[in-house]
Order: sequence, then C-alpha cells, then structure tokens
Amino acid sequence: MSKRNDNGGKASTSSRSGGPLATMADVAQLANVTTMTVSRALRMPEKVSAETREKIEKAIRICGFVPNYAARSLSSQHTPVIVALFPTMMNSVFSGTIEAISTHLHDNHYHLLLGQTNFDVEKEEELLAGFIGWRPAGIILTGGLRTSRTRKLLANADVPVVEVWNKPEQPFDVSVGFSNVKASYEMTRSLHEWGYRRVAFVSIDAPMNDRSLERLEGYRSAVAELGMANDPRLEMKVKFGVHAGREAMQHILENMPDVDAVFASSDTLAVGCLMEALRRGLKVPDDIAVAGFGDVELAAELVPSLTTVHVPRVDIGRRAASILIDRIAGSYDGPAVVDCGFEIVRRQSA
Repeated sequence: MSKRNDNGGKASTSSRSGGPLATMADVAQLANVTTMTVSRALRMPEKVSAETREKIEKAIRICGFVPNYAARSLSSQHTPVIVALFPTMMNSVFSGTIEAISTHLHDNHYHLLLGQTNFDVEKEEELLAGFIGWRPAGIILTGGLRTSRTRKLLANADVPVVEVWNKPEQPFDVSVGFSNVKASYEMTRSLHEWGYRRVAFVSIDAPMNDRSLERLEGYRSAVAELGMANDPRLEMKVKFGVHAGREAMQHILENMPDVDAVFASSDTLAVGCLMEALRRGLKVPDDIAVAGFGDVELAAELVPSLTTVHVPRVDIGRRAASILIDRIAGSYDGPAVVDCGFEIVRRQSA
C-alpha cells in the first residue's frame, strides 16, 4: 500500500501491528476512482453517486481506512463531529433524546461526541473547553444556565448551538424543548383537581439546573394560586438517583405524615419515592400519591404505574439534530425557541 498521507506528503506512519496505515490513495486505487472523488464522498456524500459511494465504502472496509479529521480541520476549521452534553446517562431520562440525536446525525454523516456533566455547570465548562479543541461543527447542550466562561467559549467557537429540554426567553442560539414552569404548574394543579391538598415537592439539589428551578417555580405558582398548603418543609432538595428518592419519601413519612401526595421533579426520584412507600406497606395512591416528571419507559410498567409529565424526548432530539444540521448548512429560517410541548399522564399512582 502507498505510504503517502491524505495531503499527498510522504509519510512513514505505521499501524500498531507494524504495517503502514491505509490512506485515501489506497481507497481510491481499490475503488478505481480518483483521490479527489474519495475526498468528496467523505466530505460531501450527496455530491457523489450512490454507486460510486458504495464502491468507496467497500474499499474503506477492505483496507481499514480512517479519515484524519484532525488534519482536515486545519484547512476547513471544523470536523464532522457534533458535541452533545447531558447531565446524566445513567438511566432513561435523556436516552430517547440522545438516541434520536445520534440516529439523525448518523443519517446525515455526522459523528456524535457525548459528555456527561453530572448536573454541574463547572463540569460542563471543563468538558467544552476540551471538546471545542476538536473543532466540532456544532454543539448541543442541556438547559440554558451556564458559566460566563462557557458562554465565552461558545461565542469564540463560532458554531451553531442548540439547547434542549428548556424554553428560555433568550436562548444562546436556538432552543428546542418545553416550558418546565408550565409543566410543573399543570401537574400540581392536576393533583389538586384529583383531591390532593398537601403536596410535597422533591427536586434535585443543583443550583444551576434551570429545569429543576423552573419546576419548583411552577409548583410554587400553583400552590399559591390554588390556596394549597404552603409549608417550606414540603419542598425538599436531594441528590439525583432512585436512592435519593427513597430517602426523601422516608423523611416525608416520618416527619410529615399529613402529606397526601409527593410530586418529584424527575421520574428517577419518583420511582424511589414509590418504592419506599410500598416497602413500608402503604397503599399508593390511597395512603399517599406519587407523581413524577419525564415519563421514562419504566413509568408505565411499574405497579402501580406512575402518574407523570410526559416529555417528548425523542421529538426533542430529532428536531434538535435537524435544526443543528440546517444551521450548519446556513439554511435554518425557523424560530429561535421551538416548543415541543408536554402532557400530563394520569396513571395508578395518583
């Protein structure tokens, strides 16, 4: 095989097995096309015929060629990589969004680079500082609150940014999500309509998590408007996880036995609350009701099934990826804030 690199210069780079790395010229020779055609197929596949692309893809598989995106970014400024940062990937809260983003990007010849922030804006800043060095073509972030340095990093990166899972008044670039305030308000109002008057609210203890802050705002708004019990003890902030939800329910049952419903700002917390109530032999919702937020797949399968706020996670991911690709191409002419809506889903737990 040729020992010339993709830019035509002489190279002696070898693979770990000792043999030379496959080059674009090797692919061109196997596919019986020019090196320029291979380059065009990799950068702008829509401009190469399906038959030629198939030959090139087969040649790539045979010789094990991997494009040098780092070298390409030196001339084009950006790689075909999209960076996406989410608070957690430990459960299905964001999985539908991530899967939809990944699928849509793959179908449009982009590669997804994921990072987990652990609900920490400082961690988000740290990850972005590293990922932006790889010259991504676009960035997807969760929520709208971030550090001043992160905002500066995004501005200097000069690439399209899509924020998901919220509905800010002034997005950094484009936002795709829903109103967390309204969704939380509607769930609290629904619990009131169903006869519950002393509703505890359990949320994630993350001062820079705008989703949690907005859901707390929605809960408070409904409590005040409907004249429900207004007791600071009813608002609990905990760590994220099923175990944290169990501990929250344990505290509620032992210290506020008159609480008749618990509204958790995440299905993950709600599952923990529900499990603790059942573990103590309580009947849900007769003794105490439980409601969540997110409508993860498990919510409908629990016994009793979980009442929750349905979030269109897949639609958010699909639309975010589609808008980002259009923004990269310079063809997006839609709104800066895209509202995907939500739905209150009443099941057996409330």
